[in-house]
Amino acid sequence: MDDIIEGKIVASNMGEFSKKRIMYGFLGIETSDKKHFKVKVDSYTEYETLKLGDEVEVEVHALAGTDILVARKIHLKSGGESSPEEVEAMT
Repeated sequence: MDDIIEGKIVASNMGEFSKKRIMYGFLGIETSDKKHFKVKVDSYTEYETLKLGDEVEVEVHALAGTDILVARKIHLKSGGESSPEEVEAMT
């Protein structure tokens, strides 16, 4: 089952793997009503940003048989995109 989480990236525990610069790890998302979600980012996640403080809309689904939320798409809610250097600086 897919869901949408809208909020701000408030925490990041990301790592870069391989020469392809694939990002893996977890993001913390805080919604407008102050709920917090831990979202897994993997090689299948499409993203416009991973920058702390960015307002995003995240398409997630639960990993089979678990309560782990996996991000499939991360979209910016407002203008601008993070450069690869900005993404690297936050890790």
